[in-house]
Amino acid sequence: MDSNTDIEDLKREFIFSLRRKFPRDSSSSIAIMTVNLIRKIIFRENPRTMADLQRSLTSHCKRLHASERSELIIINIGLMISKLARDEVLQKRGGREPEPLYSLWRDDDETMERLKNADMKKIRKDLQASIKELSTEIESSRDCIASQSTELLFNNDIVMVHSLATSKTMHSFLTHAVKSGRKHRVIDVVDEEEHLETAPDFVTPIELFEVASRMPETSKVVLVAAAYFPDGSCLVPAGGHQIALLAKRHCVPVYVLAPFYKLCPFFMTDPASLHSFRSNTLPFDMSANSAGHVDCLHPAFDALQSDLVTLFVSNTSCIIPSHVNRLKEDYYHSQDIADF
Repeated sequence: MDSNTDIEDLKREFIFSLRRKFPRDSSSSIAIMTVNLIRKIIFRENPRTMADLQRSLTSHCKRLHASERSELIIINIGLMISKLARDEVLQKRGGREPEPLYSLWRDDDETMERLKNADMKKIRKDLQASIKELSTEIESSRDCIASQSTELLFNNDIVMVHSLATSKTMHSFLTHAVKSGRKHRVIDVVDEEEHLETAPDFVTPIELFEVASRMPETSKVVLVAAAYFPDGSCLVPAGGHQIALLAKRHCVPVYVLAPFYKLCPFFMTDPASLHSFRSNTLPFDMSANSAGHVDCLHPAFDALQSDLVTLFVSNTSCIIPSHVNRLKEDYYHSQDIADF
């Protein structure tokens, strides 16, 4: 089979696997699937130079993201692997340390020429090992975030959370605190009535309209990010914006669980373009009669401004929103961001 045909089949199978699964897979599973897909593409295309690899990654990631506009993780993983390849080339050739991400200039001509003409055969094995380490880091990110729960949650705290039933990271975060001996109450804001009956034993479920009456007794709010951006803003499940506004009104800190692979290197210029919508909640007959006359919006995410977030809880530490832009340097290269 031709390698190009094989690669197209791999991408088609990847997109179909995302669309077939309902409810959606966890973000860590999608990130690992993306890493494995890009690793297979690199192995089959066998790029000869670093320039060929970067063109390939950019082309494939753009096409995959165009098929699934709400999955920003695809672009994140592609740019992370591109930075790993750059680092391997510079390490093999004795290049200098990369410039800080916030610098306004690009790589010098000597470094650019070294990267473009680098032979991929010499670094392919090391790049495959680095990609495997990236996959391992994604798998362990949930446990790393959960281990920080004992530093943020204390005895007698009343913690309000959102989307506990759909977030494995949130569930691990709270479970680790309970297993560590923390004696606190957890209030879970659910958006569907069936979640009221399936809530864990240590959780008191409430609906969104009850948040205003329960916020005065709350000491901390914990949300989970669908994506977060360099300006300190983030996307959270729908309803999170209302909870964060009430928390700010009552001076309650808001912690957002944010694994590193959800950090998007681009600013969100148009939040509406990133909002995926859930299925219509109107009855079929009513939907058929009102088609073309009424827009029934049921967004899946809310956008939180940076001033509504107290801390982002990442894999290694807690980060204030103003320092998120500095965190990009650890995972992305400024040249890749400029060329994307």
